[in-house]
Amino acid sequence: MRSMSVGVFGPLSLDGASLRPRERTLLSALVLRAGRPITTDELAEALWSDSLPETWTKQLQASIGRVRVAIGRDAIETTPGAYTLRIDPDTVDAERFERFAASARRHLDEDPARALDAAQRALELWRGTPYADIGSWPPAVVEAGRLDEVRMELEELRVDARLRLGEAAASVADAERLVREAPLREGRWVLLATALYRSGRQADALAAIRAARDRLADELGAEPGTELADLELAILRHDDALDPGDVPERPSTACPYRGLQPFGVEDEEEFFGRDADIDAALARIGRSRFLAISGASGSGKSSLVRAGVVPALQRRGDRVVILTPEQDLDVQIKHAVWSGRTDVVVIDQFEEVFHGGEADLDAAAGAITQAVLTGTIVILVVRSDFLDDCAGHPDLAPLVAEGVHLVGPMAPPALRQAIEEPARRAGLHLESGLVELILRDAAGEAGALPHLSHALVETWIRREGATLTVAGYEASGGISGAIAQSADRLYETMDTDQRVTCRWLLLRLVALAPDGSAIRRRVPSKPLRADGAREQVLSMLARARLVSAEADSVEVAHESLATAWPRLQAWLEEDAEGTRILAAVAAAAEAWNAAGRPEDDLLRGARMQAALEWRDAEPRDLTDVERAFLDASATRATAERKQLEDRAQRDRRQNRRLRTLLSVAAGLIVLLVGAGSVAVVTSQEANAQRDSATLEALLATSIALQASERDVSALLAAEAYRRWPDDPRTRSGLVRVLRVPTACSAPLSPRRPETCSGTSSPAPKTH
Repeated sequence: MRSMSVGVFGPLSLDGASLRPRERTLLSALVLRAGRPITTDELAEALWSDSLPETWTKQLQASIGRVRVAIGRDAIETTPGAYTLRIDPDTVDAERFERFAASARRHLDEDPARALDAAQRALELWRGTPYADIGSWPPAVVEAGRLDEVRMELEELRVDARLRLGEAAASVADAERLVREAPLREGRWVLLATALYRSGRQADALAAIRAARDRLADELGAEPGTELADLELAILRHDDALDPGDVPERPSTACPYRGLQPFGVEDEEEFFGRDADIDAALARIGRSRFLAISGASGSGKSSLVRAGVVPALQRRGDRVVILTPEQDLDVQIKHAVWSGRTDVVVIDQFEEVFHGGEADLDAAAGAITQAVLTGTIVILVVRSDFLDDCAGHPDLAPLVAEGVHLVGPMAPPALRQAIEEPARRAGLHLESGLVELILRDAAGEAGALPHLSHALVETWIRREGATLTVAGYEASGGISGAIAQSADRLYETMDTDQRVTCRWLLLRLVALAPDGSAIRRRVPSKPLRADGAREQVLSMLARARLVSAEADSVEVAHESLATAWPRLQAWLEEDAEGTRILAAVAAAAEAWNAAGRPEDDLLRGARMQAALEWRDAEPRDLTDVERAFLDASATRATAERKQLEDRAQRDRRQNRRLRTLLSVAAGLIVLLVGAGSVAVVTSQEANAQRDSATLEALLATSIALQASERDVSALLAAEAYRRWPDDPRTRSGLVRVLRVPTACSAPLSPRRPETCSGTSSPAPKTH
């Protein structure tokens, strides 16, 4: 059957579904026989009595189908000629009513407070005549009469329990009402007379007994029973047996367990089980001015320091300041040290510093070192998975090497003390076997203390009178499921918008470290509370003790919420990058707003682009400051982009002008180079023509002088050859001159004389 509640007191009610009258009647009959077969004939009688329609079988089958749609197809089992309703008895109000009634009867003598609580719970379920939808069906008439008798018995038991608890005066009105409703029930007169007598009204008590005698005689013609007669005699004698005796002490109305919240300094008297750790920590502080108290998440290290170590230091006269990693932790430390009013500085949840950036860590570590050097005692509370990071920092390493106290799991005797002592101080009782069951569940569970404490809170909520019960513990989900059950129960009560807000709120308060462990964040509460819907969800989470909301900050009650509640764990894993961006935007927006919203603090570049894409991907539950921060970043980016575009456009126009000028210049250069080339070519041609003319002139002169001035002719031909040796004309001219015969060079004849008319040089040799 689906998870829903069925009410048969008064008209049938079914959470999450509505039925027509015929289906309500059918389901009422099935509930009356839940777990047992009920024949189709019996169902027909319940539906139609003696007026069966001809098609009643088909109509019954159709009604069965509609009921199955409402409560689940597997909830109704079909057998030949019958149907059986398979249902969790605890989902039916009549079943719970009888269970509470049985508990009230069982505990009246030994624990009247528990009996009173059970009776009140049972009577709160009564909404009217049982099985009103089948009021004329004989089995329903019988069952309704039986349940009504149980109701009247419980009303009497409730007054009896209050009398046993010493509440005689407050019980008189209830006893009088009971007598008026059923004056023939003699036990009610007994209760009224007893309440009057214990209230100091002996005459009224005797008058009530006389009224009972008269009423019984008038209507039944009978004398009072032995109980009433003995009571009258005891009143007349002032019998001590009528005194209530030792009245049990009324338990405290406040829950003695902290749940996910750590113990505070003011909770010293409610803090148990850590005496050995407190003594060890104080001994180390006596030898060193620095102590790192470290343990796994959920080991109870913060409670140990706040409710154990700090009160002990204060009792010896030390002035203690407790800090948590917020903005400018180094400034807080320096202020505490240099104020002159602090002997001990406690820094809780120091692991959060490692997520604030290297600069924050270095500044905080430097401030811690300086504090120790000035003589101030520093107690660092840090998760064990960050202890190596502390030891690896150059400033913290020497300090950590001097003093570390590791907080381990509580031993069974200490854990038993932590469970039993708060209950004893609150006037509560632990049902036999409950502590043993809790110790068994806690065995081997690292960091189980917040889970255990939350389970005890949920068990206290389900207590019966002043007794924490095994049934209440199991109903809470126990150590392994109490947190998830509480969180899911709260989540289911939210509407759609509240669930979205709840998701974004918790994603602000919890993050996953690179190793997958949960890290809680402390965020300013003012921006969150500025929105009414967010404020409402925040209040709901605070009332459920899932978050701790202080005047100026908000944080989850414990980081174990992320691992204990699968829904939150899934949120963190499916949007790890979005969670990181949200945290970065929230921190940057807060710093921007605190600094007066300067433009220099706005997001830029890839960070801004990633944040805007994340914001625009789906609706985000952003605060007004964060929304304004992103809008301002986007506006500035748009303005800068517009400036860049304008500058680019100007640069493009300038480039076009430059390219035009360059083109013109390049053309001019080409023209000039061309003109120069033509000039060079022309000059070369002119030189060649000039040389050729000179050559021709020399050769012509040489030829012309061959006959008259042969020597000059030869010199001219030789000069031409020297100047233009590669020109064939010079060679030809020189050869021509040399081949012309002279007078002296003619062959000698016997008839001619050997002497010449002139002297000449010998002709050059030719080879």
